[in-house]
Amino acid sequence: MVVMALGASWAVARGLCGYWPVLLVSFCSLPVRAALGATFIEAWGVWPVQVLDGVGAGLQSVAVPGTVAQVLARTGRVNVGIGAVGTAQLVGSSLSPLLAGWIAQVRGYNVALYVLGIFPLISVALWVSTPILTRIKSRKLAGALR
Repeated sequence: MVVMALGASWAVARGLCGYWPVLLVSFCSLPVRAALGATFIEAWGVWPVQVLDGVGAGLQSVAVPGTVAQVLARTGRVNVGIGAVGTAQLVGSSLSPLLAGWIAQVRGYNVALYVLGIFPLISVALWVSTPILTRIKSRKLAGALR
């Protein structure tokens, strides 16, 4: 997680990429994590799941606050925005085990992990459906904020 966060912040600071590609990589790592966890429910299967969890968490720890700061730049509401997004993330992270536990009791662990893998796929679909002009404007805004 720490390695991914440092790498992502270094890449963004050097101008190698913006926050949008970092978000995409983090969103793509999460369904792979869920699929691996559902497919390999054995002792060794925990390792790749934990690595991919660190990838997603590390990248999002850089990209989410950076994106919020870009969107709310010069409004005086950056801290409120980061708090609102953090609250939404915490609500999601508290509902996730509740949903997974219920599905695991009814249908089993494999189904629970596959269902939880659907949510990051929705994030990937939203990322892909966002017009390219919005991403370009975001990149230009990132350059203007430096």
